[in-house]
Amino acid sequence: MRALVRGTGSIGARHLRVLESMGVDELYAWPVRKGTGSTERADIPSRTVFVDTYPNAPLDLIIIATDTVRHVDDALGAVEQNPRSVLLEKPVAPTVQQCRPLLDHPRASIVSVSAPLRFHDGYVELAQLLEQEGTPTSAQIVSQSWLPSWRPGRDYRQSYSARSDEGGALRDLVHDIDYPLALLGTPDTVVARLGRGVLGIEAEESADLLWHSSGKEHPLAVSVRLDYVSPVKKREIRIATAHSALSWNVVTNSVIVERPGSVPELSVHPGDGDVDNVLARQSGTLLQRVGVVVDGLRHEYNAASLQAGVLAVAVCDAARLSDRTRRGETVVL
Repeated sequence: MRALVRGTGSIGARHLRVLESMGVDELYAWPVRKGTGSTERADIPSRTVFVDTYPNAPLDLIIIATDTVRHVDDALGAVEQNPRSVLLEKPVAPTVQQCRPLLDHPRASIVSVSAPLRFHDGYVELAQLLEQEGTPTSAQIVSQSWLPSWRPGRDYRQSYSARSDEGGALRDLVHDIDYPLALLGTPDTVVARLGRGVLGIEAEESADLLWHSSGKEHPLAVSVRLDYVSPVKKREIRIATAHSALSWNVVTNSVIVERPGSVPELSVHPGDGDVDNVLARQSGTLLQRVGVVVDGLRHEYNAASLQAGVLAVAVCDAARLSDRTRRGETVVL
């Protein structure tokens, strides 16, 4: 196996470590900032070959882990190398309009968007339960954390998260928009209110969304709370059906099924608590899809397509527009 990671920030470095643990034979890193070598980075595998262009050898996987504003250009450059697969970190781009050149590329089908929550066994169990328990009637999603603790030792006000053109709670927490879309379907309209003023950054610090969709059998209302102004982390979804309530807690890696008159059923997935393990499932699924044999993967793991990643960006676009217009907005791709 041969893989390259474009971008060597904290996420890029983690991808490199994960790929090494998976036994990738040849590992390349292409930093955005020149002069970053392996001797300077203890968090990058020592056998990584640093490059300043794509190698001549064919690549099985290219991972794009650069700043959001660079994603589309860097992904286009990767696709032109004709690798077997490309994994693009979230979000695809700051807006749907900026996604268009990548969507329109003739080889766009080889691009997947990083969505590690889809590779949690808790998510797989929830998806299976949802099929068994019937049509959902409502859902509530919460994702709360504390931005100053995200990157210890670095001023969060100087990070991309603080910038309104590529950061903010909507884009940073887009994973928590992606997986509800995968479970519950595309909204018809989105109403949103964005919050600022706690952290002193120009981007939104919180977002409250209410979206409606026609649903399979009846209308479905979904509420979403995203913020990084909460020192106590919370990340979960609760879905009501006509027969039960289903909950997935990402912090405790647990799924709970509640039915009237019955004792709640609890299952725990400790392997989901290892971020590297989850990322290995994601990269392994992409490699397996193009013919590389990877052991230990569940067939239920399903990577997010480029189109799915753009849909999540479209919901973010609709939310920002709704906050400005103070009315419900449609999701436009």
